[in-house]
Amino acid sequence: MKTSIWNLKRPFFWSLVLSGLSLVCLQLAVAMFRQGLRRPGFFLALAGMICLLAEVVLFVPVLARNALRSAGLSIRFRITQAGWIYIGLIFLIAVAAVNTGNNLLYIVLAFMISAIAVSGELSRILLSSLRVAVDYQDSIFAGEFTSYRLRLLNAKRWFPAFSVGVDGHLVNKTWLAAAGLAETKPKRLDAQALQARGVPCMRTVAYFPYLSPRGTDTQSFQVRFLHRGLYRIDAIEVLTAFPFGFFRKGRKIQAAGELVVFPELLEKGDFQSSLEHQLETIPILRKGLGAELFALREYIPGEDVRHIHWKASARVGRYLVKEYSTETLQSYVLVLDEGYPGNLDEVRVRYERAISFLATLAMELYQRGKSVRVVPSHSRPPEAGARCDLPSVLEDLALSYLRPVEDAPNAHPLNSAPFETWLSEEAPGSLILCSFRSPAMFFRLAPHLDGYLDLNQI
Repeated sequence: MKTSIWNLKRPFFWSLVLSGLSLVCLQLAVAMFRQGLRRPGFFLALAGMICLLAEVVLFVPVLARNALRSAGLSIRFRITQAGWIYIGLIFLIAVAAVNTGNNLLYIVLAFMISAIAVSGELSRILLSSLRVAVDYQDSIFAGEFTSYRLRLLNAKRWFPAFSVGVDGHLVNKTWLAAAGLAETKPKRLDAQALQARGVPCMRTVAYFPYLSPRGTDTQSFQVRFLHRGLYRIDAIEVLTAFPFGFFRKGRKIQAAGELVVFPELLEKGDFQSSLEHQLETIPILRKGLGAELFALREYIPGEDVRHIHWKASARVGRYLVKEYSTETLQSYVLVLDEGYPGNLDEVRVRYERAISFLATLAMELYQRGKSVRVVPSHSRPPEAGARCDLPSVLEDLALSYLRPVEDAPNAHPLNSAPFETWLSEEAPGSLILCSFRSPAMFFRLAPHLDGYLDLNQI
């Protein structure tokens, strides 16, 4: 949205009007005092100072922000309680200087106004060339306590930094995408609004009293992430009230660092029977070229007669052919259906439970020497040689979220041509469908399935 030129000029216009009125009133007040009309002179001087104060409070901050925006500096500021008192003192001294004509009061007034200018320039220099980075631990699971470090670097060569605060929010990007807010770019992060929409958001506040030139300081935080997903610091801001504390100025900067919080692992006592049932239903044999008998089927003319099972054929009165199995499967592919039927709020709790169950199931399979891979329905099929280690599986589960899908089978991503091509070209292992829907809906996937995990039963 483009800003109107009139909107940019309006504060400047009214600032000129108030400056002119203030100047006229003060000049008339001086003339009244010289003629001995003290009462009218006092009210004219008061009116002039009110115009001047209104200009300083209402329009000078807007003009300063516009100037900073035009210069490409994203610095914003607010007046502190001490600053309001200081401005009030300026107003009183200005009134006294006009009424008395004392040059000393004019000198004090000039010194107090110049202190504001010096404060603004010092804080601008102090906030420049500051860098923030966040370091996290590896293998962070939801529900567990962990720690992360916030590093502040002063990249200035000669000038130190004093009294710098850091204020930012760790936002769960996975839940942000699930809430449909991934593409929004608010001017200022409203953490309460995000939390009201179900997006996990954690505030990070740190204070650094002193940083030497090209120096670095670090602070550690103990936190507990309650939700899985990708966390990243957004809208991080460095703040300072240096040197006098009259104005608190801040500048938004980009922070390096993000982390993936793995799904919460379930206690075995909570799902032991369900886990054992799923492990028992996962097939360990599959049709192939191994040595162990897999099944019998009717003979097709032209096949090798050495594969005919003569005893079974004589028993049933028709030719039966032996099919052999591969060796014991050591690889499993969990195809995760991210589409949800019905109301999102009702399904979300069950889906989070299912994600935790799948993460625990993957851990259990890896401990038994099996290889596991997770294929979310709304991602591209994995390429040959893609990672299938435990951290990548947990990361895929952590970044998964529910998405609306039409009821028509042809509209579902699992019935798309890329998935059919992937299934026909590769032998990924034992294929297990994890879904709220029936396997019959996935007509391209169904012929290749070796198992089905009903997420409604978890």
